[in-house]
Amino acid sequence: MRAILSGLALLAMLGCAGAPPPRDPPPDVPEDGRVELVTAEHFRLWVSKGCLSGAEAQLLLHELQTARKGLLSRLGSARAPGDFRTPDDDPPRGYRPQAAPRKIPDPIDVVVVPDKGRCHADSAGIMLRADHVARRDGTHELVHYLAGSSWRPIDEGLAVYLTEELWGARRGFTSKVRARVYLDLNLSRPLRPEDLRKGMSRIDYDTAGAFVRWLVESRGAERFWTLYHGAVGNYHTVYGQPEVELWEEFWRYVGNLDVKTKSAYYAYKILLQD
Repeated sequence: MRAILSGLALLAMLGCAGAPPPRDPPPDVPEDGRVELVTAEHFRLWVSKGCLSGAEAQLLLHELQTARKGLLSRLGSARAPGDFRTPDDDPPRGYRPQAAPRKIPDPIDVVVVPDKGRCHADSAGIMLRADHVARRDGTHELVHYLAGSSWRPIDEGLAVYLTEELWGARRGFTSKVRARVYLDLNLSRPLRPEDLRKGMSRIDYDTAGAFVRWLVESRGAERFWTLYHGAVGNYHTVYGQPEVELWEEFWRYVGNLDVKTKSAYYAYKILLQD
């Protein structure tokens, strides 16, 4: 706590005008290192000393502010900020499009730590690894925070999909192109909730993002939000189709994508085969 206060004092000397009064730091703030607190509209950024330069911190805040605006317009009444009930809760949260949008906590706490652990969002805010900041993981975790928890692969797929919507394809390869490469290299598979509880690979994340995009674009956002906020794996109730049938239809769609003129397809295929 002494280290945190020293960071606050430093900011005060630098003239952080209009900053909100200090409050208890979020639980992800390390206790054994010095931390600087950088404030901006809608966010408080807790940075472990040496993790980010001042310019990098400002870029992250700009990303978060831009993403917050874009995400709220896309989430609408589907948002459930900071609601991290477990996927097995009964009854599930449910989607109520006619209800007033839930209030967004302000400011949202974001903690940046050295290169250890994993990025995540929970009811207290967001935690980012410093070496993942440039990958737009801040936006990815902000999706989780603003949309509330769901179940894999739907929750991770939504974060991949919306991050791509806001900032473009990761490294120039869209999730659809990645999924097609995985299919052609016999790396494709359906993503079942029970198989993903212990973790997801890069292929799983990309596939989930492409799958969620396909669900939203082919069947509409309203039904997707019903799925997202509903019981685990409840595809049949929402879409009138069993899970296995939806995955088969998705992979047929991916297999029919026109990639013959897509340089990104060939480049990503070569990248995976090297």
